[in-house]
Amino acid sequence: MRSTRPVPNGDARRPALGGDHPLIERMTPLSRAGLAALLALTAACGSSRATTPTPLPTPAVPPVVEKPAPASAPRVAAPAPHPFAYGAGEYRYEIRSDAIITAEGTPRVDTVATRAIVTYRVSARDSGLLSIEGSVDSFTVTGSRGGSPPSAGLPFTMTVTADGHPAAPPSRDSAGVCTTPLEAVVATSRELIAAIPVALAVDVQWTDSLSAVTCRGTIPVTTRSERHSQASWVTVPVEWARHEGDAAFEITRTTTTSVAGEGRAAGRQVAVSGSGQGTGLLYVDPELGVLLGAVGNSSTRLIVDTGTQRQQFLQMVRQHISLLR
Repeated sequence: MRSTRPVPNGDARRPALGGDHPLIERMTPLSRAGLAALLALTAACGSSRATTPTPLPTPAVPPVVEKPAPASAPRVAAPAPHPFAYGAGEYRYEIRSDAIITAEGTPRVDTVATRAIVTYRVSARDSGLLSIEGSVDSFTVTGSRGGSPPSAGLPFTMTVTADGHPAAPPSRDSAGVCTTPLEAVVATSRELIAAIPVALAVDVQWTDSLSAVTCRGTIPVTTRSERHSQASWVTVPVEWARHEGDAAFEITRTTTTSVAGEGRAAGRQVAVSGSGQGTGLLYVDPELGVLLGAVGNSSTRLIVDTGTQRQQFLQMVRQHISLLR
């Protein structure tokens, strides 16, 4: 469920960037690998038996995103305000995520790094909608507690309007489909097709919200996010530029998120709750109709409750997204 509240002096009329690229866009508060690390840390910490309902943790401090420095001011003026529309074609992205998980009150720390390669094939339909066929080409996990063999080959489809809004409410994940690490990658991959305001222009601001159920490891989790975004016209940082001096819209976003869910993991009934904040930068090319790249940080406090043990964690995540072609 989405809602949009344009802020004063903003001329956006629709929500932007459907969900923490991380990223970025809805935060990814708990990956499958991260969940395994939390469960291991919970067992090692030996927290006391839970006798009262699990409270929502105090929101984490907003993390800071180091803004890439553009080489120079844009050589071309920003285009006049006009609707953003995604372009047809094939696009391949690298999605990297690095997480540091700390069991609060203890010296125990875990790290988890993931890397996914995702391909999108975007085509226009007669109805004016866009049909997207995607595939997770590869997915690897490494961490302080070991890694996992590469996974690949999971396809997904979606239908969106030209500016990225889902043409129909996405189907909800269930405990029955939260069974592989690729399910969480697919959820993140869908969020790369981010909804952009109808009139994208310099200094336009907007606020929107999102509520969704997704897989976090083997646990279905309800995520609620409030996001504030602002656009500016900049020279694209070198790492995301296709040509020297490219200009694009930079979207600065801040996000507050709450998560809650329960299910079985590692043979245990587990409840997860938490809240956090995130900041991110996204670069979109209005002429090509494509996301060039993004970077974001999130800070989330989580409580993992197994019924006999309860432990609070702080998870810091940095996510980096690049268009490969």
